[in-house]
Amino acid sequence: MLQAKKHIKDALTALDCLTVYRHIRADLIMQEFQKVLELSLADDPEALKSYFKLIGCLSELPGEKILPGLNLFKNHLINTILTTETVFSRDSEKLPFSRLDKSFLKLIESDLASVKSVYDFDFSRLFEQLKEKYKLDDLAIELNDLNFGRAVAGNSPTFYFQRVEQIKKVLAESSDWSSNIEELYDFYRDVGSGEFGRYWAFKWSSNGNHSGLVGVVNPDPIRMEDLVGLEDQQEEIIRNTRQFIAGLPANNILLYGDRGTGKSSTIKSLIHIFGSEGLRLIEISKHDILNLHRVIRQVRGRGQKFIIFIDDLSFEENETEYKELKALLEGSIEKPPENVLVYATSNRKNLIREYFSDREADEVGTMETYQEKLSLADRFGIKLVFPTPGQKEYLDTVAEIARNSGIDMDRSKLDKLALEWVMWHNSRSGRTARQFVNDLIGRLKSEK
Repeated sequence: MLQAKKHIKDALTALDCLTVYRHIRADLIMQEFQKVLELSLADDPEALKSYFKLIGCLSELPGEKILPGLNLFKNHLINTILTTETVFSRDSEKLPFSRLDKSFLKLIESDLASVKSVYDFDFSRLFEQLKEKYKLDDLAIELNDLNFGRAVAGNSPTFYFQRVEQIKKVLAESSDWSSNIEELYDFYRDVGSGEFGRYWAFKWSSNGNHSGLVGVVNPDPIRMEDLVGLEDQQEEIIRNTRQFIAGLPANNILLYGDRGTGKSSTIKSLIHIFGSEGLRLIEISKHDILNLHRVIRQVRGRGQKFIIFIDDLSFEENETEYKELKALLEGSIEKPPENVLVYATSNRKNLIREYFSDREADEVGTMETYQEKLSLADRFGIKLVFPTPGQKEYLDTVAEIARNSGIDMDRSKLDKLALEWVMWHNSRSGRTARQFVNDLIGRLKSEK
């Protein structure tokens, strides 16, 4: 019993000694773990209830693969280390290891040694103590045995899961985590820190009194190769984005054209090309443009590159939100961050609804306002037009999407059905082609 209590005291002391990784203690499961230890040490009857609450919390974690040798607690503790933002993880995104302060690295080493002692906590000692005190039967669960895994939740990038699995193996097999500081540095450098490591796509969410970036669990799986007939536009946007990723000068881009021509899909597909190289996509609606400065504050100085994606951007005569966007693109006293670009789509080349009366206005003030509106589009260094496809381009798009979807149908029959779909539904576009193929897949499968 005395030995068990010393084991508990050592784990509590290790948690108390954390400095750089002190935020681990804010994790709900780690708080429940600490509560179990404190109640057990004090022989409080609530210790048993807290122990089983800890088991319940662990069993409710999102499903994921559990590596051999790990249980739910060990696996969660490593996940907490990998996803908790610290000064170390953020510096690792952008600084060479040789530039990290040596005294600071000593703090990291000390913390990792402390966390390792928590990781090695033997729950069997605590379990036996509780079992003896409360006369538990053999059906009681020992936390060390909780090592089941479930289907992986969400659709995070494969690259992310591969790097997580690699670092988990390193830590699971290591007897001294303070010696693994460079492996952790490499992980943060390659993947990123906190939410910007876990997710490649984000949305700005305004929900009552709380607003902020929310990671997208299941980003659109669209790929460039799914977008047929846009090779020239794709080449230009990939070239510009590659320069951006490489830290070279690059331009904001405006994609304009008729609806359904692949503008937004082209932008969304970029994370599947450059996500593993540090590109992150942030979608913000036109109505949230006034929050742009808050978005910038969160991403400025990070190691990743961020594309702010504004879909269907246009402004009516009385709307003034465009001024906030102008300040970000160019023209503010504050320099735009080097790790941020804006890619926007619009059905209007100049983004502003124009009237003939605007052009014919005699008043100096009116003309100045008109010119100010038009200058917004000029702040996009690259403008790419996405035209409505002709009949041949539309049918070629249908054929390519059908082929990629595994549909084996005579081309003449496919063309006939695709043209009938256009006649009864939407105009020719890449979106219409996709909608037709989706319907065709459903019909073919229902006939079987």
